[in-house]
Amino acid sequence: MKTIKFLLVASLGVATLLSCTQDKTSEVLIEKAVKTTKPKNLLMYKEVVEMLEHYDETRKPVLEKALGREDTRINFYTIETLEAYLNYVKKISQEKGIKLTGINIVSASYPEDSSHGIPNYQTNIFMPTTEINGRNIAFAPDASKNGEIVTMKEILSKYGYSWVYDSKEDYNNRKIKSKEIQKNSLMRDELIDSESANGNRSQLSPPY
Repeated sequence: MKTIKFLLVASLGVATLLSCTQDKTSEVLIEKAVKTTKPKNLLMYKEVVEMLEHYDETRKPVLEKALGREDTRINFYTIETLEAYLNYVKKISQEKGIKLTGINIVSASYPEDSSHGIPNYQTNIFMPTTEINGRNIAFAPDASKNGEIVTMKEILSKYGYSWVYDSKEDYNNRKIKSKEIQKNSLMRDELIDSESANGNRSQLSPPY
């Protein structure tokens, strides 16, 4: 009789354990399903072709005339690079108590004396953003403190660069450089450089 009771209790225990395991497995599957929902920014193939053609017709000729060749069209990043970058900026933003709203992908080009990349070819820079006064503004999570946001506009001005893409007002006045920015530009070489939270280091093509 005792043996039968023991077997019944053991059976119930195993059943409960299996049930819990199945529940957890189901939760993981549901979580994965939620995370892999189809994104809303997918393009139709005709849209892709039209956008590529429009670039070919309106941008390529201008760039080829100015540079004497075609500029970079493709910036390649591995999945691992993108995931590592996103995880990093999410982590440091969270540690500073600042909400990360997205990433600006900013057009740039490598200077003639660049120590990485291909000199004089187009590239891009990843800039993390957060919400300020209802707008997504590029900021420096590495330089920000707990709840105190340091914008990229502030950081770049210290290096003598006028960032004009945070507002319509700034953009409309883009040709006006403050005396402070002009002074900082002349003093740039004397500044001690530091690593930012902005990303780059892609594989370019062309050139091949």
